[in-house]
Amino acid sequence: MCLYDASGNAQPLLEADVPLGGICGTRPCWRGTTTSFAYRNSVGDPDGVIKLILKAGVAGRAKVQATAKGANLQTPALPLTLPVTAQLVIADGVSSRCWQTTFTATTVNDVSRLSAVGP
Repeated sequence: MCLYDASGNAQPLLEADVPLGGICGTRPCWRGTTTSFAYRNSVGDPDGVIKLILKAGVAGRAKVQATAKGANLQTPALPLTLPVTAQLVIADGVSSRCWQTTFTATTVNDVSRLSAVGP
């Protein structure tokens, strides 16, 4: 996962890796349904992501929701400069796929929290 804003910095403001598999506690970190994949890791290893939901949808209407926190998360200084671009890159060693969206408005964008909904 990567996050960019319009501040002119070409480097991501946030980068967080989510392992492809593994066991989180006593359960697999990932679970799948017919329309989605969900990742849960209450410890937040390795980069602070504790929840990630990938939900299928018609073109342009898929859902990606991420929750991250803790000492392992490298957080950017807030507030961010709009527009904000979020990317999800899946690299499994065989191929690489990227999804992204750009947020032009936020519901919260202050010194302690960023919350935005899709276009």
